[in-house]
Amino acid sequence: MRRSFADIRRDDIEDALRVALAVGLPLLALDVADRLDLTVYAAFGGLAMLYGHGESAKQRVTTQIVAGIGLVVIIAVAMTYAAAQAPLPVLGTLLAVTVIAAATLGAAMKWVPRGEMFFVLVLLIVASIPTTWDRLPIGIATGAGGAAFSVLLAWLSNLRNGKRGEEPKPDGWRHRLAAGYANLDRRQHLVLMAAATLGVLTAWALAIVLGIGHPFWAAVTVAALMPALAATDIWRRTAHLMLGTLGGVGVATFLFSFEPGHLALIAIIIVCQAAAEIAVARNYGVALLFFSPLAIGMSNLSRGAPWPPLLLDRLAEAALGTAVAFLTIFVGRRILKVT
Repeated sequence: MRRSFADIRRDDIEDALRVALAVGLPLLALDVADRLDLTVYAAFGGLAMLYGHGESAKQRVTTQIVAGIGLVVIIAVAMTYAAAQAPLPVLGTLLAVTVIAAATLGAAMKWVPRGEMFFVLVLLIVASIPTTWDRLPIGIATGAGGAAFSVLLAWLSNLRNGKRGEEPKPDGWRHRLAAGYANLDRRQHLVLMAAATLGVLTAWALAIVLGIGHPFWAAVTVAALMPALAATDIWRRTAHLMLGTLGGVGVATFLFSFEPGHLALIAIIIVCQAAAEIAVARNYGVALLFFSPLAIGMSNLSRGAPWPPLLLDRLAEAALGTAVAFLTIFVGRRILKVT
């Protein structure tokens, strides 16, 4: 059940602080070690901490283990693509597989945040970072370390909560995946997967054809909006998600127009991740106001690209992705009514 922003409790603040620590400490440690080139991998592995809203402390640990493994696998695949300097169609195939796998995994696990947004983000950003074969081990290990640190903090929180009262033992991840997959509405899930895959690939391809910088944000925007497709209040949720996505890019434009240095950028990422933690269980559209600058900031952590052209690209891609997502949701909804 969704909660109101008026009922933010001490536990919510503690969760937000834990998320801030999960992403902030590894990034600050890498900054001190003068290894900013690895921060993007640590940050993307640490995204595991965002998963499992509304779950018991024990179950959230399991959720974050599965999400963390998935994110690290994506990091490994994307780095391998970059090291191999494979042709663009290969990345398109990997993108389609990522959307299908993430959509199925999320539907079976029933975790929050729903959708494929972060898996698509990680694949396309990491794949666009030039790398070599000898950097694969340290990049993958850094991503795994970020995910493991997130899981560790969730586990420590579980231990603390266990002292307050005994929680029922959650299902293991294998049983949970099997049961979740068995309970899927196959026809609906097939339509949702097809719509998400087609929408993400279309937005990505259009951004490439139009020459809009690094064309990841159009695909990420579509992935962020896809959870609305199966909602009963489809158009209200779609409007919220679209406004949240576009508003989030606007927030990012404001924050990054000040040309923040690397420490200020890390601070922005930490604050946005903590705020997203509080917002996501209440209103996903509001959470996107923080997810968008979080994701855009992470994408430029180790690049140091000039902000003005990057932000103009992100605005153009957000508009493109929103238009593609709207059409995809409209068509997908019509098909769902038929099926």
